[in-house]
Amino acid sequence: MNRTLLSVCSVVLFGACSFAAVAADSTHQQTSNSTETLRVQVEKQREQISGVDQVAVPTAQTAQTAHSLIDAPVDTGDAPALVQKP
Repeated sequence: MNRTLLSVCSVVLFGACSFAAVAADSTHQQTSNSTETLRVQVEKQREQISGVDQVAVPTAQTAQTAHSLIDAPVDTGDAPALVQKP
């Protein structure tokens, strides 16, 4: 009697676990859109709280100005004279 009951319970529990795994996979695709929407909302709120949304986005003109500043030669006219050792 105990062996039969143990076998039946094992089959029922194994079947329930397998069904839960299959059911979880099929519902995951349906909730991915809501998860994505929630993630976008949280990121938008985080940007508003931290003030990142108020930072100016660099444009082509500001990027070109930054590159011209980096590429400009360094003015060393006011640098001290180097003394070379003999």
